[in-house]
Amino acid sequence: MKSMRIAFILAGVSVIVSLGIVAFLLLWGPDHVELPGKSLPELFENGDLVPIIVIPAALLITAFAVRPFLRTIFPPVIKNGVTTQAKVLKVWDTGVSINDNPQVGLLLEINPFGGAPFQAEAKTLVSRLNAALVQPGVTAEVKYDPQKPQRLKVLTIHVGEAVSSQAAAPSNTEARLQELKNLREKGLITEEEYRQKREEILKAL
Repeated sequence: MKSMRIAFILAGVSVIVSLGIVAFLLLWGPDHVELPGKSLPELFENGDLVPIIVIPAALLITAFAVRPFLRTIFPPVIKNGVTTQAKVLKVWDTGVSINDNPQVGLLLEINPFGGAPFQAEAKTLVSRLNAALVQPGVTAEVKYDPQKPQRLKVLTIHVGEAVSSQAAAPSNTEARLQELKNLREKGLITEEEYRQKREEILKAL
């Protein structure tokens, strides 16, 4: 992913520099377009206005075209986020692929501590080798913003795990305890609520 980011940045810089050179030649080059003293009808009639319109239009089209790739390669940073487990309810193909790895859309069910369960949508890249295994019912590790729960990022999708519920319990308990600790450190729950919830989790072992 890091190499993809570098390649994407270099490609973007190349496009911007190329369009900048074209714009410079059009406005200040040897055969530049003479704008002063001409009306819009004259510019249209001579075709002088066409390249000036084409350049910003090309920038806008390029920006809209690469937006899905930008969001995938440069995911938003969630500050003060809470990491927890989520259940995948629905999966769909977004039609976007990077390095032959598809990007999928997910409908997730998140059960936060001290709050009601909620559903949210997210997009993430998955390995083309595991794409068929990402199905409703699998679990995912996500990081969400407690202030804006719909803003979240998928960290990991757990697929093809042949473990018993007894074996998975300690891992799940550890994740719940860590999430509870994060909520306390961020001041989202009180010390008393932290101790009460921690005791409930440990009693469930």
